[in-house]
Amino acid sequence: MSRTAITLIAVAIAGLGAVTVLSTRAPMIDAAEIGAFGFEAGELVADFTYRDVDGAAGSLASLLYEKEALVVVMRVSECPVSKRYGHRLAELEQKYAERGVAFAYLDVSPQDTEEKVREDIETFGFEAPYILETNGEIASRLQPRVSSEVFIIDAKRTLRYRGAVDDQFGITFSNPNVRNHYLSDALEAVLAGEDVVVPTTEASGCFLEVAEAKVPERDVTYYSRVGRILEQNCVTCHREGGVGPMALDSYEQAYGFSPMIKHMVTQGLMPPWYASPDHGEWANDRRLSDRDKRDLLAWIDEGSVEGDRSLAWAPRKLAPGWKLGYEPDEVIHIPEAQSIPSEGVLEYRHLYVKTNWEEDRWLTAAEIVPTAPQATHHVIVYLEGPDDERRGGWLTEYAPGTPPNEWPEGTGKRIPAGAWLMFELHYTPNGEATTDETHLGLVFADEEPAAEVIMAAVTTDEFEIPAHAADHEVVADMTFEGSGEIISLLPHMHLRGKRFQLEMDRADGSTEILLDVPRYDFNWQIAYKPAKPLRVSRGDRIRGRAWYDNSEGNPSNPDPSKAVRYGEQSFEEMMFGFFEFVPDPGYGEDNQ
Repeated sequence: MSRTAITLIAVAIAGLGAVTVLSTRAPMIDAAEIGAFGFEAGELVADFTYRDVDGAAGSLASLLYEKEALVVVMRVSECPVSKRYGHRLAELEQKYAERGVAFAYLDVSPQDTEEKVREDIETFGFEAPYILETNGEIASRLQPRVSSEVFIIDAKRTLRYRGAVDDQFGITFSNPNVRNHYLSDALEAVLAGEDVVVPTTEASGCFLEVAEAKVPERDVTYYSRVGRILEQNCVTCHREGGVGPMALDSYEQAYGFSPMIKHMVTQGLMPPWYASPDHGEWANDRRLSDRDKRDLLAWIDEGSVEGDRSLAWAPRKLAPGWKLGYEPDEVIHIPEAQSIPSEGVLEYRHLYVKTNWEEDRWLTAAEIVPTAPQATHHVIVYLEGPDDERRGGWLTEYAPGTPPNEWPEGTGKRIPAGAWLMFELHYTPNGEATTDETHLGLVFADEEPAAEVIMAAVTTDEFEIPAHAADHEVVADMTFEGSGEIISLLPHMHLRGKRFQLEMDRADGSTEILLDVPRYDFNWQIAYKPAKPLRVSRGDRIRGRAWYDNSEGNPSNPDPSKAVRYGEQSFEEMMFGFFEFVPDPGYGEDNQ
């Protein structure tokens, strides 16, 4: 078989058995999109006043008085989705009341009357303030889109979550069970002082119209706006003890490094995200929204004003722990503690762990936790033994700020009995010597899932990059022998990697660019996860195009005078277009 053919790593994909339809989750919304129509999670919500249906007056400040959080629930009494969620919301109101969470119901629909609102209250047993808003003051701050949308505002008036209650009901669907408890999960995170893992989902309900003209003007200061942008997007790495080269977790630090912030943001270097916005939508998109970027740069250009300290947010809880929110079934530690010097550039380290399971195990989730996150740039775990000649199956990965891997419902990753796990560790010294004992948490399926997630790659090792070549292209492709779905894409090259593109020639004759990384950076091994799985049909051909810069103009080039071939070391090169693939049942059977 030609080495330019697909590498289906670790398992064959024929004869997997019956497959159920993958669950449809409430999708996370692209950061640029959410910024276009409403407040983003992480923003300060301006105070507002109201008068509820009983005539009682109040404000956002009064609703949050001595409370841990407030849930604002959009209602339209005659909307079928609102009705379906009525009893559940009343139950959640009661459940969380004793834990310091307030609720408020907001109806901005022009056709609703006080009589209809009172009927809604009586039918479902709501006890929290119910506001029939006519002036649009609250809606102007939150910019809701649909009748079933909910908003969590914490004690510091920071919006922590906006979106669906869960994924059971919508205008076009009614599922028998809840698969994702978005509101409850977000509340639990807020009450624990932790990050909300999924801060934005798209709620389904009756559409609302809220005039953008009513959005109040905002003073962009550090405490009202910019500090929250940095907190949400930068502080995971850029904090005291973090992996970033400087802390950005105080006004003084942000002010002092504002010229550097401006340079990195305008050049598209930070936050690290290298996929072109012209192709694809991504569930894990780390780009600043257009509004965040505009406000951040305006703040810098207008003098970096500090603002009112009383508007400060609750700092993120970044203590070590499982972001999964629960203990994994098994924890695997690297075989020996790794010493990390205070300075220098370190080569990747590869450590091997042999599993002792007597049967195959199926994973539904995995999380990597370094014990020295301040000096850990990334960790990748492969299915690969010490004697394997080629890179094995990609299992899971860690980089600062990335969530754990949780694979779609009804799917899982298989670890063969007795398999080896290879830990690839990339450390970046930060001025203080330390040690690391990275561990891997594994969550096992109770039974074999209906579909397997397979790590595959379009790859070749038959290439030579000439000395001094500034733009050398290497191409590999393969044809799918059956249908399925791609759920993540990850290009991999070494220090001469310049650009990478994955494209698909469809069986119907059309061509689609799946991923374009115009400026590849070896230092950031990013798995790009499509917002919706990419459907593949039999006969579709996936093609990887990699460009390399082996010239003197590449500052990372170890030696531009030498031709470069395939190899494991960073001074050699690789060409991998990894992708996670879920094959449909019977994949490739007709070709056996």
